[in-house]
Amino acid sequence: MTSRSYLLLGVALLISAQLLASMPLKHLRQGMIRSSESGFTAVTPGEFAGTLLLGGFRGLACDMLWLRADTAQEEGKFYESQALFGTISHIQPGFTQVWSYMSWNMAYNIGHEVEDQDAKWSWMLSGLEINVTGCERNPQSEFLLNHLAWMLNHHGDNFHAEIEAHDWQPLFGPLITAVNAQLPAVERLPPFPAGAGMTNYRIAAILYAACLKLRDAQGMDPSTYAARMLPLAIECDGDLYRNRGDHLRALHVWLEALQAWQTTRERYLAPFAEPDQETRRELGLESYARNEGALRRKASELARQLAPDPAIGTALAQAIVDRDLPTARALLARPGFARSARFGRIQWLDER
Repeated sequence: MTSRSYLLLGVALLISAQLLASMPLKHLRQGMIRSSESGFTAVTPGEFAGTLLLGGFRGLACDMLWLRADTAQEEGKFYESQALFGTISHIQPGFTQVWSYMSWNMAYNIGHEVEDQDAKWSWMLSGLEINVTGCERNPQSEFLLNHLAWMLNHHGDNFHAEIEAHDWQPLFGPLITAVNAQLPAVERLPPFPAGAGMTNYRIAAILYAACLKLRDAQGMDPSTYAARMLPLAIECDGDLYRNRGDHLRALHVWLEALQAWQTTRERYLAPFAEPDQETRRELGLESYARNEGALRRKASELARQLAPDPAIGTALAQAIVDRDLPTARALLARPGFARSARFGRIQWLDER
């Protein structure tokens, strides 16, 4: 046989293999299209066409594209790298790791390479948007929602002014709606707030709460990470107000964080569906004991400083120490509390 004959035979074999691989997937593709009616849009028409043409070679194509994207990234060809990763997301939109990698790559790697603060923020925003797209393509993925919350909680520290000046409801609101659609009416989260002024920690806390609701809806064991990050994010929100001198608002937020810690403790103590999870339970309870205790101590001390008189300050501090949060909130609602403590400038151990 000639070289041309071998080439034609090889092409024919590839087409045959593709057809053979595609036939068993016909039923799955139909299911993926129908699932869009219930809120899960696994593939768009363009993605479906690419999936159909590649058939059983999707995995190989993604591996090759990933290698090319990594090479482009190492060579500083960021836009080419992102385009290649975007192609992978079109071929396999249900591949959650590619969405998290693209968002992280934009916000952290590429954002680190540029020097201008506006450019860094632009890449951070692009990373958040691509993560949201991944969540929309995979509305049952707690992993992607958790990753989005983590980016805001962690990297958002570098963009306080930009984040607080932005109205995030158009971007994040649909994600909360999608989670609520999977929950019983009594378990649904409040709609995502509209308007500017929310800190990165507050947004992260809302998304962490959505992660936990999503896990509950799917019958999954509580994530020790998301469960503890929710009260920690709320506490950091209070820390931010404290560091800006709004001590009274910080105290209100800290009480909210303490309430979240009690809910987290209940999660850790509840029976786990999966066997052999005692290590996770122990780690979770250890985190609770360490962080919740430290928060009660600093909240009680600040309460004494802000109280209108020593008697109320002592009663409020004791209620906080005793975890009597209803009494603490009732005392804090009394008039006369100072907005800022008058003990001069101090350096808090956890102040950033």
